[in-house]
Amino acid sequence: MSEDAGRLEWIHWPTMVKAMAVGIGGGLILAVALEDFVLGMVFGVANGLAFGIGWSRSRSRQSD
Repeated sequence: MSEDAGRLEWIHWPTMVKAMAVGIGGGLILAVALEDFVLGMVFGVANGLAFGIGWSRSRSRQSD
């Protein structure tokens, strides 16, 4: 990408979407197991977001 692509150019958006979907799916399983929907969803979103950011970051460093 060009230098003026913005601050979030290193994020690989398809990876973020997949990670969020898996995180939310895991959060739903946790929500059913703990019988606490909000905790499961918050944990799932946070887990998916963290995984997506970490994987995108490692992908961007490999391409440099």
